[in-house]
Amino acid sequence: MTSFLNQKEIQIQRLNLHDPDYIPLHYLIAQDIIKELEQFKNEVFPYLIECTTTTFNELINKYDALKNIVYLKHDSLRWLNKNVYLIFYEKALWEYQIKNEVDGDYFLQRSLQYNRTFPDAVLLKLNKLLDKNRFEDCLSLLNTLYYETELNREQEKRAIEFTDKFYDKLYRTGDSLVKMEHAAEALELFEILEIFCFNLPTAYCNDDYYHGLLRSKSGIYESYLAIVKAAEERGNPSIAALFRQYAQEYLDSNPHLKDYEPVVKKTLEKQKDIIEKIILPLETNLIVTQTPECIKNVEPRLSLKEIKEKYDKIVLDAFALCMKEEFLKSYNMFLEAKKLEDCRCFEPDFRVNLMLEELSKLIH
Repeated sequence: MTSFLNQKEIQIQRLNLHDPDYIPLHYLIAQDIIKELEQFKNEVFPYLIECTTTTFNELINKYDALKNIVYLKHDSLRWLNKNVYLIFYEKALWEYQIKNEVDGDYFLQRSLQYNRTFPDAVLLKLNKLLDKNRFEDCLSLLNTLYYETELNREQEKRAIEFTDKFYDKLYRTGDSLVKMEHAAEALELFEILEIFCFNLPTAYCNDDYYHGLLRSKSGIYESYLAIVKAAEERGNPSIAALFRQYAQEYLDSNPHLKDYEPVVKKTLEKQKDIIEKIILPLETNLIVTQTPECIKNVEPRLSLKEIKEKYDKIVLDAFALCMKEEFLKSYNMFLEAKKLEDCRCFEPDFRVNLMLEELSKLIH
């Protein structure tokens, strides 16, 4: 009997009222301890009359003391468990204040796990996502903010301020990408902005976003036409025909572009210069000189033929990425091809060095 009460005493002492990570679990443990003490009372107390007065009083006093302590802790844990999201939120604020972003992000996420519609945590999370340009995640969380949370006046004001900031940053980023001739990336942002304007209060939106959408789509269409023109000038009708087909298919799926006149005339000279340098006949007869000892140092599991096939595929894939304006990915793939040239077991494609030089100017 005494050993049981001693065991419960240790468990009660270990109940944590300070660390929010433990509060939900320890709240349940406190409930279990109360049940076990009640069961002990019902099953053991009837037999205490056979004990000596000293033993009887000792057990009763110890039981009463443990019951009082565990009930007090249980009541505290019940309140803490109900409001644990607030504790996590306050810890997140503190970590952000001392510039500890990693722990701040952790505690903020924990707060939202316990209460995903807590307005203060949602607003804080939105600002953190916007700082990292995670626009799509912002859009999803904005729907939660406007359609699932209950906002007081102060929170409504902050929500309006954030929404205005979100629209402004998204539009300005997309607009800058269009001017930098990154039409495909700009289109992704303007499409997010379009969803935003359809799903959220329209007071935040004007015709600017729609013109941005058209400008970015127009930029993609013009990119296809630029490749067509460059291919024709280089005497490569097959590539010209392929990208003319792409351009027509894109125009067919976006018929509103036919009558669209951009507010700002987009220049494609930079892109055209690059394209004219890379659109060359893709079928080349390369002279292969092999040195088996060299091959072992580069691709020990590939034959000479397989190394050459891998190299050619990487080069073609790198060109395709460049045409999609994914310049960083294209640059990395040309670097991968360049490494394969170290085996000196085939005639390298001279365009690899050319593209590394041109792309380096764009991304650095």
